[in-house]
Amino acid sequence: MEKKQEKVLNQIEDKLKKGDPIRLSLPGKGILKIDKPVPFLLVYRIPKEGKDIFAYNLAKTESSYLIMHGDGEHQIADIIKTISAYLADEFGGFMLVEIWQQTKVDENAFTVRVNQKGALSMATKLTEELNALRIGNQKISASLDKQKAAVSPPHVPPLIDKNVAQQSEIILVGVEITPIYNDIKTGKPYPLFMRELRAAFGKSLRKSLFEFVRTNTSCNVTHFEMLGTTVLDDKVWEIDNELAEYSNLFDFLLLVTPINTAEAWKNFAESKYLKAPVFHYRPMPIEPELIKRKIYNLPIEDISDPTIAFLFRDKRKEIDRMLNMMLEREKPDFMHSSLQVFGNIDDHLLDVARAILVAAEPNHEQENRDLLNAQEFAQMAEEELVWLKQQDSSILTAVRVRDDVDGVMVSRGTLNINKDYKISKQRAFALIQHEIGTHVVTYYNGKAQPLKLFYIGVPGYEQLQEGLAVFSEYLSGGLTNERMRILAARVVAVNHMITGNSFVDTFFLLTDKYQFTPEAAFHITMRVYRGGGLTKDAVYLKGLLNLIEYIKQGNDIAPLLIGKIRQDYIPVINELTFRGLLSKIPIKPRYLSAPFLKHINTIKKGGNIFTMLN
Repeated sequence: MEKKQEKVLNQIEDKLKKGDPIRLSLPGKGILKIDKPVPFLLVYRIPKEGKDIFAYNLAKTESSYLIMHGDGEHQIADIIKTISAYLADEFGGFMLVEIWQQTKVDENAFTVRVNQKGALSMATKLTEELNALRIGNQKISASLDKQKAAVSPPHVPPLIDKNVAQQSEIILVGVEITPIYNDIKTGKPYPLFMRELRAAFGKSLRKSLFEFVRTNTSCNVTHFEMLGTTVLDDKVWEIDNELAEYSNLFDFLLLVTPINTAEAWKNFAESKYLKAPVFHYRPMPIEPELIKRKIYNLPIEDISDPTIAFLFRDKRKEIDRMLNMMLEREKPDFMHSSLQVFGNIDDHLLDVARAILVAAEPNHEQENRDLLNAQEFAQMAEEELVWLKQQDSSILTAVRVRDDVDGVMVSRGTLNINKDYKISKQRAFALIQHEIGTHVVTYYNGKAQPLKLFYIGVPGYEQLQEGLAVFSEYLSGGLTNERMRILAARVVAVNHMITGNSFVDTFFLLTDKYQFTPEAAFHITMRVYRGGGLTKDAVYLKGLLNLIEYIKQGNDIAPLLIGKIRQDYIPVINELTFRGLLSKIPIKPRYLSAPFLKHINTIKKGGNIFTMLN
């Protein structure tokens, strides 16, 4: 054995003994990557005619893989023997999974090949998983081939000698791949189909390996996702940093919120509510098209981890759409872009909103008794931040009282309050839980995660955020009927706007039909028509309805506070948690402790949006 090869083998064995991650460049442009010792290795031997991009990227998706050119057989044999022997002893069993592209056209996308009884259970599970796949409209098919010959690609020796494998409890499984992801005529791949197939195959493979690991080895894993990648490439952190940087170049809500709300209300009232107000906005501090060019230059396609790549593509698309809104501010297309970002209003949501406005009687006097001013409310907020700071010392306790925001809003973890803002004592504590207990808490919980995406916000996070925030008001005992009427009115107002009605028409709908005071109706309408038509305000009620169903299914609220996520990201959060890529949530808001939890039980026992009314 050459000294260089012996040095590589010693290095591999040393890292396996220590449990350290292995990332080695091998002779012949080979790669060995093992995030942590596990009882399996995925192998792809690149044939002389060149690599198949699907098989190559498929191998790089997993947490333990070896890629090498086929002409380095003796080097492969030594490396595999070292890894297999050590890990078979460590775990009481070991599996080699080799993938290769077949040259003949086959009706099956995958053929799973085995010639050992010990491989049959895993191979059967993998075949079943692959047969259950559907990519778009195409059903994926797979077959199981129990063969007498050794498992290997055509004209290539098996990865390990059969006798050695038998003695060391090493099992070999082969997966032959038909290039259904290529155009038959040109041979060129269909990139999007290939991407989805790769992600689906990887999940199927891990589920099947989990069966083997759980029943045939001593490796302690409790979920198949724990077999996934646990060490991310440097490129992941670079792109995460850049997406966060581009997101932080502009504060979307501040840029679409008028800075002259008080003056606009005064002028609107003086016109007897007949002349639509003119709103003024902050100057645009960015060149949107330049940022769009930069985000699409990010090499997300080079990230081998399908889940992380999905997160980044999803976020890039949202940044792109928000930049479109920046370009279209105060123009007709702004509303259409808003619908893309925040979604449309379905009939059910509109029906519930209208029903709330009928069921909840207006009570303006109650809301206007015992008012706190902006400074008094800011002091309450600062006290809550000091309380939370006991859980996370990084929390900033400053609250800004300013004249260029409407009402209250959290921006990048800081609460901003308009200097003329007033709120009833009855509502103040609940609003603190909304703004501080939810928006600030999820910001700092997100900052505690390795990926910055969790505090800048995943695409569409607003719906769950606002649903949680409103539900925290209910838990705190401050979700009044008037507050519910406002949430419902926002949905009705958004619907009225997108069906072509003017600011004045929507204002009078709220005052005449739903009995809102002129000033309350103005602020609801302003929020909806700002920027050119911002549909975001419909997500408060929509998010609350979805959250109620989530709770009634027996789910826990606490995991939703890990950062600024959306509800259908829960499987992604679970996967990343099992893989050890997310940190424990450091901050728990006040409303998730006694005595507030009793209201959660009310919902679990069959409560709904109408039982929340007083």
